[in-house]
Amino acid sequence: MEAISVGTQSRTDFGKGWARKLRRSGMIPAVIYRAGTEATHIAVDPHLLRYAFNQADNPNVLINLEVEGKSYTCLVKDAEKHPVTRALLHVDFYEVDTDTPVTVEVPIATTGKAAGETLGGRVRLERRTIRITAKPGDIPKNVTLDISPMQVDDVLTVAEISLPDGCATDLDDSVNLLACIGKRAAIVETAEAEVEDAEGADEEAGESADENEEG
Repeated sequence: MEAISVGTQSRTDFGKGWARKLRRSGMIPAVIYRAGTEATHIAVDPHLLRYAFNQADNPNVLINLEVEGKSYTCLVKDAEKHPVTRALLHVDFYEVDTDTPVTVEVPIATTGKAAGETLGGRVRLERRTIRITAKPGDIPKNVTLDISPMQVDDVLTVAEISLPDGCATDLDDSVNLLACIGKRAAIVETAEAEVEDAEGADEEAGESADENEEG
C-alpha cells in the first residue's frame, strides 16, 4: 500500500474560536502524534483527506503529510465529525515507521453465498473488523472470507482463516468471526420433503410393477 501525499499548513494558534475561523476558511485543525516527541499541530484541507480515503478505499490508508519541507508518514488515529452533516472537524494522526509493525482494525468482507442460505439461513457478522498486526505497507484494505461452504449453525473462527502475507492477529483462535444462523425447521422440512419425494417415487414404481404383472 503506497502512501498518499497531502499538503498541510503548520499552526501555532489554538482554541475553539480559532478553530471555527479555520474551518470557515476551508481548513480543519489536526495533530500529528509521534512516540517520544512533542505533537505537531497543523491545518489540513478536509476535501483532500476525503479524496485520499476514497481513492485508496482503505480506512487504514497511509498519508504522507508535508509540513514545512518535512514529510510524516501517518495513519489516522481519530477523526471528529459533525454529528449531523458528518463533515470532518478535527483529525488526529500518528506517525509510523514503515519498517515497524503496527496494530490496526481491518474490516471483514465476505465472498460467495453460504450453502445454508438456500435452506433459509443467513450469515451474521460476529465481528465487523479483525485486529491485525503488520508493517504499514502490508496492511490490507480488508480481510476477505469465503463463506460458500457454511451451513446453518456453522461458525467461522479465527483458527479457520488465512491472513494475507505479512499479517498476524493476536485474537484467540476460538473467536467467532461469522455465523450462519437460521431456523432448524427449514432443514427438517427440506429433509422431510426429500424423503416424501423418494417414497412417492418408490410407490409409483411399485404401482407400475403391479400393473405390469396384472397385465
